[in-house]
Amino acid sequence: MAMPLAGVTILDLTRLLPGAAATLKLAEHGAEVIKIEEPGRGDYGRSMRPLIDGVGAVFHQVNGGKKSVALNLKDPRGREALLRLAERADVLVDGFRPGVMDRLGLGWDTLRVRNPRLIYATLTGYGSEGERAQWAGHDINYIAMAGVLDLIGRKDGPPVIPGVQLADLAGGTMQLVIGILLAILERAQTGAGRRVDVSMTDGVADLLPVPMARWAATGRPPERGHEVLSGRYACYNVYQAGDGRWLAVGALEPKFWEILCRRLGCEDLVAGQFAEDPRRIEVIARVSEIFATRPASEWFEILKGEDCCVTLVLRLDEAQQLTTLPPPPALGEHTRVLLLEAGYSEAELDELARAGVTAP
Repeated sequence: MAMPLAGVTILDLTRLLPGAAATLKLAEHGAEVIKIEEPGRGDYGRSMRPLIDGVGAVFHQVNGGKKSVALNLKDPRGREALLRLAERADVLVDGFRPGVMDRLGLGWDTLRVRNPRLIYATLTGYGSEGERAQWAGHDINYIAMAGVLDLIGRKDGPPVIPGVQLADLAGGTMQLVIGILLAILERAQTGAGRRVDVSMTDGVADLLPVPMARWAATGRPPERGHEVLSGRYACYNVYQAGDGRWLAVGALEPKFWEILCRRLGCEDLVAGQFAEDPRRIEVIARVSEIFATRPASEWFEILKGEDCCVTLVLRLDEAQQLTTLPPPPALGEHTRVLLLEAGYSEAELDELARAGVTAP
């Protein structure tokens, strides 16, 4: 079966995680992804520990199956080489801070003249314009500024840093993939490329429809640990079993909660599903006491066939199998072959390599 993005060529000028994860998703569906990297060092994710076969493990995870062209974009000859590649590309993804590509003479206004069909996608922390545009940041900063971090954690406790990168991957990677695919669809109708501008802070705000709905309905801003889906009630919570492992309970609908209470032998708690204090605390305490009487695996065997939404809290090694990934490209591995395809001669490439504009 033909891959849906077969024939689509993407120039990836991003580094580290969110942009690389986005272009990996596109590569998995058939796109040819060409990483544009600095000669000598490349994407500095290559050297970030821990390492796999001498290459950064995260780099390995999100760059398998791609190609690599090493270009010094500070040299006008390197910039011209990128422009030639862009003439043949469908998408260019830029992960630099706003203004960097414009200062290099490689911004949207320049690129669309060379290739009117090119889709130019930018991925930034806070957007391409405004006061925050030049701020440095990482995932923790973006979820903090979006109002997401403040909602994670227990009532009266501190915000809890999630163990996964929500802004990077949900607010950045996935939004970037969606934006690029929409632009490709639009181009099929209009024949013209467009700019796609993704802010990770704006993107991660898309995770907030439930808290925002609660705020709109009640006029009260949501509070950490105080909402229905944040552990306030016994029916949507986590419990430690007798062996120290944890169970996740999502018996949100009354029918699920009733079944759970019946199976736990505490049918008197059915009516207290959404009771407020002090009954709320009493219900949570009773359920906690019951789950503490058996190992988590035993509870799961008892409850997994019931409509009560109880699951084990699995460790990553239990939930996911380590798969064999295609290897990432060596730095500059495809420089020569792709620049030959872009119209350079062997002699020209030898001279660019000697001058350090490309990889040897």
